Amino acid sequence: MEGIYRYKTIALVTDDFPVYHSIIEEARSRKLNILVLNPEESIPPHVGVIITTEEESEGIDFGHDRILIADNKPQATLDKALSILLGEDFEQIIIGIDPGKYPGIAVLGNNKTISVHHVSVGDVCPLIKRTMREFDNKNIIVRIGHGARLIRSQLINGILDLGLNVEMVDETGTTPLLGKGVHGQVISDIIAAINIALIPGKMVGKQFIEPSNGEVRVIQETSREYSNGRSTIPRLLARKVAKGELTLDEAIERHRND
Repeated sequence: MEGIYRYKTIALVTDDFPVYHSIIEEARSRKLNILVLNPEESIPPHVGVIITTEEESEGIDFGHDRILIADNKPQATLDKALSILLGEDFEQIIIGIDPGKYPGIAVLGNNKTISVHHVSVGDVCPLIKRTMREFDNKNIIVRIGHGARLIRSQLINGILDLGLNVEMVDETGTTPLLGKGVHGQVISDIIAAINIALIPGKMVGKQFIEPSNGEVRVIQETSREYSNGRSTIPRLLARKVAKGELTLDEAIERHRND
């Protein structure tokens, strides 16, 4: 599931195709929707920051402190745009994580939800790194639920390696009962992540991961399902997956090459 952002939006205002292409490709890689306008068009009220060229900026009726001049570094340009758009008034950023096979993630600023995500375990730390860039020089705290022991431990170790503090939260009661017309695990995971972000937890350090025989067996069974019944990785590789030393894909590939 792509990230969902609230409040005002970013507008790319240009007729310069190389600038348009570079910014749009970077935005797509982040699953970030931005508004595209021609320089002649009026700026809608929901636009909070504009990306354009130096030449075109002269004819745009918008606050100069919210106009960014695109260069040959689209990643840095979007980082700056998001920082202006979302981060300038936030004293603290809290990232809430509901751990699981596909963790729910919520990014809060001053206890207001800025964005939500539903990604694979392997995409969590890259997403947090991107959030760190977007909110550079802000106080960032990560709060993670106490469930899904192995995945939780792997994520805690990876996040600590990024230099962030991590609090473990008792996630009991954070997953809501979905009422009539509201369906899906994604929604439950995201709401749980928001609730986890709002609950102060206990600061934790590096986690020692020692998988149980049952947890290893589950990973072996998952590898068999993942390979459509063609093979099952051995216990040694399954233990490495459980401890976060290998991804499931890497373990299956290694077993295939043995």
